[in-house]
Amino acid sequence: MSTFPDVFGVAGFAAETSHVPRIVLAGRTGATYLPQGRVIDGSLARDPLNTGDTDVLRNGLLMGKVSASGKFAPSVLGVTAAAYNHTGSTSTQLQVGAAVATEIARRIGSSGSFKITGPPTAAGVVATETVAFSAVNASTGVVTITAAAANYVAGSLVRPADGSETPLGILDETLKVTDARGQSQDTRLKALLIAGVVDTSQILNVPADASLLAWLKAQLRATGLGWAFDDDFGF
Repeated sequence: MSTFPDVFGVAGFAAETSHVPRIVLAGRTGATYLPQGRVIDGSLARDPLNTGDTDVLRNGLLMGKVSASGKFAPSVLGVTAAAYNHTGSTSTQLQVGAAVATEIARRIGSSGSFKITGPPTAAGVVATETVAFSAVNASTGVVTITAAAANYVAGSLVRPADGSETPLGILDETLKVTDARGQSQDTRLKALLIAGVVDTSQILNVPADASLLAWLKAQLRATGLGWAFDDDFGF
């Protein structure tokens, strides 16, 4: 039996890696965290845009609670990469990034359903609907869906439909949700922000559309203990 079962390879220098820290809080005043003891569902939790380390959840990830288990998981799978027209010739094709398509297939499967949230035109009225999908192309980012009932701008949010799509807070720590062998593992949630002064730009998948951003802020304010966002004050 090896004395160090979780140490792999031989001694020596490995390839250089880098880390860019994300600071979610614009100031510590008023910051409140959910009491410890909650658990992230390791099998559902990934950070698709953390290239090469999708099993490492970064600060700024929106988190919600899965209805069936009470565990936490990311509230947003990603965003649409192009505008969607529900009456057009490609009404059964939803375009997302390859990383987002990969995560849809990993978390939900090759078929199932998810939610789309966004306005039909820039700064329009935000709507949410659940759409069924029957295929995911992880190479092109095309998800084959049953035609949605409305149009959606590029950058609309693609969200799960298991309860965790409702954001309850913002992750303010970096967490790995796999073990040394790459297997998913449930992980203790220590620092979930539920109130504070936030640097909006540091929220992962933050909407570029004004009305969708307002919608997201309203969602957080509906469940949190008091939020302020730096861009609302001209920063």
